[in-house]
Amino acid sequence: MTTQSTTTKTSAFVLFVGLLFAAGCGGGAEGADQAAADDTSSVAAAPAADDTSSAAAAPAADAVADQAGSDEGERVYGTVCVTCHQADGAGIAPAFPPLAGSAVATGDAEVPIKIVLSGLTGEMTRGGTTFNGMMTPWASALSDAEIAAVLTYVRSNFGNSADAVTEAQVAGVRAATSSQTAPYTTDELGIAGE
Repeated sequence: MTTQSTTTKTSAFVLFVGLLFAAGCGGGAEGADQAAADDTSSVAAAPAADDTSSAAAAPAADAVADQAGSDEGERVYGTVCVTCHQADGAGIAPAFPPLAGSAVATGDAEVPIKIVLSGLTGEMTRGGTTFNGMMTPWASALSDAEIAAVLTYVRSNFGNSADAVTEAQVAGVRAATSSQTAPYTTDELGIAGE
């Protein structure tokens, strides 16, 4: 096989994988998400006509910030997580466990932060189904703010209800676990059983 033929086949393969990845990971939604983010930022910039109290403005600003964070979490989920965990958070048995109704996702925030940063491997049983996939580590691809946003999104959607995850929490776990070079195992995190 010639070098040119090999290069052409390699380029075609890379293009195919890139297109497949973009389609599978919500690759066409960024424009709509950006438009929504732009709308949110214009709301935040518009002053209230009859509001003279900074105390009254604070809850409104918090609501806009919460919505912007929720939008960012939804964007990250749609780009990074949806292929394996699905749009409804139901996962794909027997590889990828559900996030809907997940005690791991809604429990101590340190556990899902560790999983997103370093990845996860090993068997776990949920609802009588054994899952044994591998979660990709995202520490090098996602910022602390993006991880906080997506975990907050997961913890407040799919029937879940748990406290928000902050950027400071993610930064703290990232610093404390910086020596973790391999994905965590389900046994290491104590999440193998139901």
